[in-house]
Amino acid sequence: MTRIKVCGNTELEGVRVAVGLGVDLLGFIFARSPRRVTVEQARDLIAEVPESIGRVGVFVDEPTDQIAAVAGACALTAIQLYREPAPQDRALGLQLLPALRLRAGEDGSARLEPGDHPLLDTFVPDAIGGTGRTWDWSLADSLAQRYPVIVSGGLNAENVGAAVARLKPWGVDVSSGVERSPGIKDPARLRAFVAAVRAADAANPGHPQRSA
Repeated sequence: MTRIKVCGNTELEGVRVAVGLGVDLLGFIFARSPRRVTVEQARDLIAEVPESIGRVGVFVDEPTDQIAAVAGACALTAIQLYREPAPQDRALGLQLLPALRLRAGEDGSARLEPGDHPLLDTFVPDAIGGTGRTWDWSLADSLAQRYPVIVSGGLNAENVGAAVARLKPWGVDVSSGVERSPGIKDPARLRAFVAAVRAADAANPGHPQRSA
């Protein structure tokens, strides 16, 4: 079954709806972004999240000691990095989601190690992530056969089924595709997104159960 990650959470209503829908991971952005949260805000939101749901901290270029402090304060279970992972990052003992912005001729696998869950995002010059744009999923055909990938970038209820059918990923990641405005989730869009992923799973019974 495809894991569902809802990212860019900033308010309690959206977190509660996502939890009620049975999503698998919730993302909290601690880097520069209109969806950025403080440690205090994230702790209040995460207090509503059952232990069974992963709590992902999103970072861009923060040093490992800062990431470790945030992870400890917020009880994070995973970190999503938009920079080259360092040995110290891996030593934190958290699930690692290295973000790869794919473009023709590159698959980013040189940055990966066994156990990584690469998050595949849209390449846009001078932008880190959160662009709300899709990308050519065929670029990840080989990578998705070798790693438990998470597909991100412009996903919504209308196109996520095609991404699942194409790549059979470990997970999918959504933010702007289920929002009313940056950081504010729309319950109807959240419900539609989750339903679309589950429908795609049902239509693709051969979906591999990739390692956690």
